[in-house]
Amino acid sequence: MTLTIRSIEHELYSDIFVGDSEMARLMRAHDWSATTLGDPDCWPNALKVALRLLLTSRFEMWLGWGSDIHFFYNDAYRPTLGNKHPQSLGTPTRILWAEIWDDIKDRLATVYEQGQSTWDRALLLVLERNGYREETYHTFSYSPLIGDTGAVEGVFCAVSEETDRVISERRLESLRELASGLAAAQGRTQVVEAVQTGLAHNRSDLPFSIVYLFGEDGAPQMAAHAGIAADHPLTSAECWSLDRLSDNNAILVEDAPPGDLPTGNWDRSPSRIAIVPLGAQVGHRPRGALVVGLNPYRPASDQYLSFLDLLGGQIASGLASADALEARTRERDRVRDLFRQAPSFMCIVTGPDHRFELVNNAYLQLVGHRDLIGLSAREALPEIAGQGYFERLDHVYSTGEPYIGRNVPVIVERQPGAAPEERFVHVVYQPIRGEDGRVTGIFVDGYDVTHQKRAEDQLHQLNETLEHRVAERTEELRAALEKLHHEAAERATMERALQQAQKLEALGKLTGGVAHDFNNLLQVISGNLQLLTRDVVGNPRAEKRVENAMAGVTRGAKLASQLLAFGRRQPLEPKVINLGRLVRSMDDLLRRSIGEDVEIETIVAGGLWNTLIDPSQIENAILNLAINARDAMANGGRLTIEASNAFLDDEYCRQHEDVNPGQYVMIAVTDTGSGIPRELIDQVFEPFFSTKPEGKGTGLGLSMVHGLVKQSGGHVKIYSEVDEGTTIRLYLPRSAEDEDIVTEISAGPARGGSETVLVVEDDDEVRETTVALLTELGYRVLKSRDALSALSVVDSGIPIDLLFTDVVMPGPLRSPELARKAKERLPEIAVLFTSGYTENAIVHHGRLDPGVELLSKPYTREALARKVRHVLGSRTAP
Repeated sequence: MTLTIRSIEHELYSDIFVGDSEMARLMRAHDWSATTLGDPDCWPNALKVALRLLLTSRFEMWLGWGSDIHFFYNDAYRPTLGNKHPQSLGTPTRILWAEIWDDIKDRLATVYEQGQSTWDRALLLVLERNGYREETYHTFSYSPLIGDTGAVEGVFCAVSEETDRVISERRLESLRELASGLAAAQGRTQVVEAVQTGLAHNRSDLPFSIVYLFGEDGAPQMAAHAGIAADHPLTSAECWSLDRLSDNNAILVEDAPPGDLPTGNWDRSPSRIAIVPLGAQVGHRPRGALVVGLNPYRPASDQYLSFLDLLGGQIASGLASADALEARTRERDRVRDLFRQAPSFMCIVTGPDHRFELVNNAYLQLVGHRDLIGLSAREALPEIAGQGYFERLDHVYSTGEPYIGRNVPVIVERQPGAAPEERFVHVVYQPIRGEDGRVTGIFVDGYDVTHQKRAEDQLHQLNETLEHRVAERTEELRAALEKLHHEAAERATMERALQQAQKLEALGKLTGGVAHDFNNLLQVISGNLQLLTRDVVGNPRAEKRVENAMAGVTRGAKLASQLLAFGRRQPLEPKVINLGRLVRSMDDLLRRSIGEDVEIETIVAGGLWNTLIDPSQIENAILNLAINARDAMANGGRLTIEASNAFLDDEYCRQHEDVNPGQYVMIAVTDTGSGIPRELIDQVFEPFFSTKPEGKGTGLGLSMVHGLVKQSGGHVKIYSEVDEGTTIRLYLPRSAEDEDIVTEISAGPARGGSETVLVVEDDDEVRETTVALLTELGYRVLKSRDALSALSVVDSGIPIDLLFTDVVMPGPLRSPELARKAKERLPEIAVLFTSGYTENAIVHHGRLDPGVELLSKPYTREALARKVRHVLGSRTAP
C-alpha cells in the first residue's frame, strides 16, 4: 500500500514538475489548491512549459506567475534564498523579497506592463536570508512570459549571484590603491598621507578607519583617519583600550561603542569594529593599531579579517620602510654635515678630468664661493693653471701615489672678478680606489696656512726691524681699535633702529587686525543709523540722538582708518602728483584748521619732482602734522611747510633702517613749539602715544603718517629740541611719470538707480544692512552669503549689472576669482569690492590692483550711492 501511495505521489503532476530534483519533488507535493493558482492541471500551457525549462536547468533561475508573481525556483537558486527555503515556494514575490521590493518592483513592472526584458549587472541588493541584512550582488535578467491569452502573465529570471566576486575585487582594489600610494611615499609623513588616502578609497568595507601609532613611551597617537572627522569623540585612543593588543598580532573584533559612528557608503552605522595590530615581529609590541568600523551588512568572516590583516601588514611594512629610509637619510646627512663643517678644506674629485663631486665650506672659502659641483678642476679653477696643481692631480690619478705638500703657494681669485690673491696651503691628495683596485677619484684635504706662513716670514724679519715693526703694529692696533669703536657705535645704532622697526611692525599687525573687525561692526551700526534717519524725521530729539550716534561712527571710522594706516594695511590708490601743487591747494584748509595765532609759511622749491602716493592720504598726513604743530605752540608761533627735492646717499641709508638710497621728494613740517624730550623721540610713532595732555587727541596721528609713508616706500625723520621746536620730514620716492589727473568722486550727487545689484557678504548683519541701503536707493538687489552661492546666481541667467562683493570671505572660492568668473559669464557686469581690511586679495605692495574699484568699510549711504553710480557709469566690456 505504501509503495502505491509513493508511486502516485511520484506520478502526480510529473508531466508539469518534471525530473527528480528537490524542487520538482517539493512542487509536486505542494498544496497548490490553497493558492490563487489552483490545480496545476488547469494551469496555462505557457506556465507548464516554463516550469519544465526551469526544473531541467542547472543554471540559477526563478519564475513568477500571475499578478501576485507567485515564486517558483530551481535547485541552483536555493543558496540565494538562504533560510527562506523551502517555505518561499509559491509565495508572492512582494512578500518573499519584501526587503528589496522597492529595488525590483519597477523592473517587474517593465516586464508586465511593457512586455520588455530588463538586465542588470552586479546590482547591489541588501537581502535578509540568513537572519540578518546582507550585502549581495546579482547579475540577472527579467524576461516576459506570454500566457495562452497572448498577454504577459509571468516573468522569467536567469540570475547569477556575484557577491564574492564583487567584494573580492573591491578589496583587492583597496589593497592595490594602498600599495601604490605607499610605493611612492618617501618618509613617514608621506606614508601616513598615503595610508589616509588609501583607507578612504573603500568606504564599503571600511566605513571609517583610524590609524594609531605608538610613541617611544608606548602612548598611542592618532596618525591618520578616513571616513571620520579628526575631532570626532571616538578618535581618542582611550575609546579603544589599545593596550590590550598582544604580541601575537591577533585581530580583535567586538561590538562598536555607543555613539554616532560614521556610516560610510551605507545607511546605518557599523555594529561591530575590528582592531588590527600593525605588524610587529613575534614577541614584540606592534607599531600601532588600525581601528576599523566593519561593514554592517557583512559578517566578520575569515575572508573579511584576512583582508584587514593584509591592510595592516601593508601599513606596517610602509612604516618600517619609511623609518629605515629616514634612519639612512639621517646618517647620510650627519656624515655630510661633518664633511661640510670640517675645519680643514676638503673636496672629492672623480675621473681623469677631476670633476668636483663634493666640496665643504672651508674649500669654498679658500677658492671663493663659486659653483664647482659637476665641473672639472680646469673648468672650475682656470686661474691656477700653470701652478702645478693640475699636474699633481694627474700624477696621483695615474700612479695611485698620494701627494703631501706643505706651505705650497697658490694664486686664486677668492671673489668673482677680484684680483688674484696669493695663499699658502698644507695639502694632501689621497687616491680613492674602486672595488677593482683602480683609482676612481682623489680626496683632497688641507689647511689654509697663509696667516701662519706670513707670521713665520715676519718673525724672520722681526730682529732686523723690531723697533720699526713695533711702531707700525702699534699704529695698526690703534687704527683697528678706532675702527672697532666706530663699527660698534654703528652696530648699536642699527640695532636700536631695527628693534624700533620690529616693535612698530608688531604693533601694526595687531592694530590692523583690530581695525578689520571694528570696521565690520561700524558698517552695521552706520547703515542702520542711516536707515533709521528717515524713520525719525520730525522728531527733533530722536534726530539729535541719531546725529550724535553717526558722529560717533565717524570718529570710530577715522580711528580704524588711522589704525590701518599705522599697520600699513590700508588700501592705497596712489597717483602721480606734484606735492607743490597739493600743498598750495591746502592753503585755505590749513589756515582754517590752524587758526590766526599761528603764522603759516609755505616754501616750494623750483623744479619739484613728481611722486607716486595716494593724494587724499598724504593730504590727511600733512594736515595731521600741521594740527600737531599748532597744539605744540600754545601761545602762537610759526608753522613752515617746505617741499623740495632730496637725495639720500649710501652713508645715510646705512645709518637708518628700512630706507634705500636714491631720489626723493621731501615734505618738511616745522614748528616753533615746545619740542619733544630726547627720551620720547623713539616712541612718538607708536599708536596711542601722545605728548599732549590727557583727553587731547587719540595718539594715532603720527602713527598714521608713519604707516602711510612706509607703505608708500618712503622714510620719516624727526628732529626736535625742547623749547625750540620740531621738524618732521617725509621722504617720498621720486616718480619719473607725468602727473595724473585726479577726479573727485565724492563731489557728484548722491543718487540711486534701477539696475540689478548682486550683494555678496558673509556677515549676515552687514549683508542685510547693505541690501536695505541699496533697496532704498531704488536698486533691485540679489544677495549671497559666499562666493560659491553668488556664482550659482550668476549662472542662473538672471540679468546682473553690478557685483558688490566683500573681499575677505570663507570658502574655497575667493572674491577676486568670483569677479573673474562673473566677468567671463557676463562681460558687461561691473564689479565693486568692499572690505574693512583687504589683506592681500586685491591689494599688493600696499596698493590696489589696476582696474580694481574698492569702497572701504564703513561707508555712508551717500558714499555708497556715488560709488555705485561711478562704477556702473565706468563699466566697459573686456
